[in-house]
Amino acid sequence: MQPTPYSPPAFALSHPPRAAGTAKVLILIGLALQVIEVAVLVALGLILLIAPLLTLLFLPLAVIGVLWVVLVYLFSYRRVGEGDYAGASTPTLVFAILSLLTVNLVSGVLYIVAYVEISRAQDELRARAYPAPGYPPAPAWGPPPMASPAPGPGVVYCRYCGRANAPTMRFCGGCGAPLAA
Repeated sequence: MQPTPYSPPAFALSHPPRAAGTAKVLILIGLALQVIEVAVLVALGLILLIAPLLTLLFLPLAVIGVLWVVLVYLFSYRRVGEGDYAGASTPTLVFAILSLLTVNLVSGVLYIVAYVEISRAQDELRARAYPAPGYPPAPAWGPPPMASPAPGPGVVYCRYCGRANAPTMRFCGGCGAPLAA
């Protein structure tokens, strides 16, 4: 097998996102519907061989349909199967729009939903690669931590966090709360 310019992360191939499987099935159903359409066009073209003008209409449409099916397979279905969701996203949307414009409504809608699922698969992979951190650490108020002054008459204790502060400080070095004068 010839290497592709895109190499998905190893975890993308071993555990593909659920949305990718849904997109792959939707594209496959759209492809099946288009294959049926092409078969009908070929059959009509062959049946109507006795009427040359109609044959000239149906057989070229069938050839275009076969080319269309091959393109959808190569640029959408296969790329989703390989884990190249970014590479499959735009072609799938283009196929959806062109399908809708050529009165292939069911296939067009299926490709639009597949496009959305491919986007969800990309989001899921990003979330796996860069997990969202938990709560951010508390902000560090005041100067960097210093050794607490020795307890004595000049030490001011914060009434919120209990940290010992120098008498010259107006705000607590631990939590930033104002210190009592």
